[in-house]
Amino acid sequence: MSRHQVAPNCFFESDESEVTRNPIRGVSKSSHAPKEPALFVRQSTLDDIPDNFLERMRALRSFPRLPVVERVPTLPEGYAVAIAYNKGGYQIVPEKDLKR
Repeated sequence: MSRHQVAPNCFFESDESEVTRNPIRGVSKSSHAPKEPALFVRQSTLDDIPDNFLERMRALRSFPRLPVVERVPTLPEGYAVAIAYNKGGYQIVPEKDLKR
């Protein structure tokens, strides 16, 4: 138990059950809290695998890729592709409706 002064001639003693054992401390470097030991971390066989991320990414460049197929759109006779009004897509409209 410890005795704390609140005001002149006014003291209180804290109960043992009320005393915090591990209070939250700020960034003060002069705290008297004992240093806690580092947590035990079990060694894994996966920890010994080398990190060769760069080599793996460079190997992907030599990976055979699928051939690119050129697609040519086919339109019905007398129609054209135009930007849809107030939209992000395209629409097929009759050529006679377009102004040139």
